[in-house]
Amino acid sequence: MRSILLALCLPLLVAQPLMAQAAQAQRWSQASYVWDSEALLDPGQRPAELQALRNAGMDKIYLGLKAAQIRDLGATRQRLEQLLRDAADKGVQVSLLLGDPSWIEPPERHQLTDLLDKLKGLAFISLHLDLEVEQLGMPVPDQRLTDWLETLRTASSVSPWPVEISSHHRWFADPKPGHPCVPCALPDAGVRQVSLMIYTRNPNNSARMAEQIARRWPDLQFRLAQSTEPQLDATESWAGASTEQLQHQSSAWREQLQPLGIAGIDWQAWRDFPKR
Repeated sequence: MRSILLALCLPLLVAQPLMAQAAQAQRWSQASYVWDSEALLDPGQRPAELQALRNAGMDKIYLGLKAAQIRDLGATRQRLEQLLRDAADKGVQVSLLLGDPSWIEPPERHQLTDLLDKLKGLAFISLHLDLEVEQLGMPVPDQRLTDWLETLRTASSVSPWPVEISSHHRWFADPKPGHPCVPCALPDAGVRQVSLMIYTRNPNNSARMAEQIARRWPDLQFRLAQSTEPQLDATESWAGASTEQLQHQSSAWREQLQPLGIAGIDWQAWRDFPKR
């Protein structure tokens, strides 16, 4: 009888993780990069800032830290703990955002790991690394891509949180023989989620490119990153659009991209996002 019951239950036991994975893949969120976290870390400004994020449709943020905040880490940790509690109460997930491209270079990599060690114990949902290889100069040599992947691998080995990255979409095209294949190497480097920087005001083009990349690299989960930065070319940024326009467009992307497993939209950056 026991063996019969086990045989009957086994399909259910197998199905539960599969159903959980499917549910995870179907989750959708709208996030924003908050490079300047002063208002969120200020107890007096925090409630209004969290409410503004929610009013704009954000349920996730990538939270940056300035050098002065890191130097005064005792006070910053206390404020971070308070922010993380208040954000959770408001339904806002918080990822730690770090983005110094010099950490790609081997001699500077320890600065990243030292910082992660100091921030352990905080209840971030993930570590989001915005280490753009292009910021160290173009064209990008193969060795820099290899160094980038090694930095991600090192960060994943010491980070108490899952590691995500943002990246220009060029590294997720079809791999060129004889050159490093970034998306091939990311899972082994401990990275599964990528925010694709496809900066274009044409929503059909961004959706098409994101769809092609998601189909090409099924072992990774992707998000679509868009810009509202006014300093970019008008063809690359949504600067000047209203909150309502962006929410309408986000809904359109969700309908098109969520069935492909794309997990959401990321806006660069909160400073430039239209506020109600």
